[in-house]
Amino acid sequence: MSGKQPPETSYVQFTRDRLSRQQAAVFSKLNESIPKDENQWQDAREVHRYATPEDVHRTVSSLVQDGQGEFLPEDLRRLIYIAVCCVEHSENEAEAYRKYRSRAHAKDDLGELTIRNYMSLVRGLVALMDELYPRLRHRIFEGTLLYAPLTLGALGHYKQAPDQFKSSFPTEANIPEVQASLPLYLPFIIATRHPEHPYETVCRALGTNILSKEDYFKFVSVLHKGGPGRYDPVRDQWLPVTIPNLAGFKPFKLPESIQQIIARAGKQQDDPVSQDIPGAIIFRHSPDNTESDPILCSFASNTKFMNGHAILAPATPLRFRP
Repeated sequence: MSGKQPPETSYVQFTRDRLSRQQAAVFSKLNESIPKDENQWQDAREVHRYATPEDVHRTVSSLVQDGQGEFLPEDLRRLIYIAVCCVEHSENEAEAYRKYRSRAHAKDDLGELTIRNYMSLVRGLVALMDELYPRLRHRIFEGTLLYAPLTLGALGHYKQAPDQFKSSFPTEANIPEVQASLPLYLPFIIATRHPEHPYETVCRALGTNILSKEDYFKFVSVLHKGGPGRYDPVRDQWLPVTIPNLAGFKPFKLPESIQQIIARAGKQQDDPVSQDIPGAIIFRHSPDNTESDPILCSFASNTKFMNGHAILAPATPLRFRP
């Protein structure tokens, strides 16, 4: 008996080797695409125009507007169409298939089994993002939808090797940032594009529920209010570019002499009362009558304080009511 393998055995081995090479190539590209540290995150955002508040708002707007599909990368656009098909499939299967073929400009003979396979791949990707959400928060959605390869072949490999997919993402936590105000959570995108479908229905169809309906309402509110402006990560709010009550002020440094007086006066103050001001730790004191009071009051009448530091000087004198 010869030592040669039967032809069918050679073919099976050849197929396995080819799939292994394809998978290795996919994960190599994924590893290159996903930022691993803070500098890489910021670089990726610059490249993909997702760095500034205006960039974030523009990107999210293009994702949630059904008529903007032609401006999205082809693979991301197809992923969104498949996610929509998942939702519509739960209500009317035949109509969902028809609409998907129309949106994706697919051939009429694209089989239902093939479309169902696409749906399974997208649900698998959603499940992987859910698993990584506790450690990466909004960045898992950003990294997956904006930076990761999203071809159908890549989605298949992600589902087959979930641990490799998860290991391609960093593990460190991230600080509050503008991108957190509009997370690219797929149900948010689908529910906003197609408000005829209740948010709960969208989540159920995609097999996810990590962000609540209240989170969705917040997303919609920020999206509608989040035109050009400044994002305050402490208060988690978008603010206008110009703040009326700060107009006419200029920056300056607190004089050393005043810092010394404040330090001495602070030791003579008592009865601190916490002030309920969001995003700040502030106490009101009842100062004793000391020689420093007149000096500080005189200086304060021409100074705007924030966070324990004099940061603004008024162009015109301020009047304080007793």
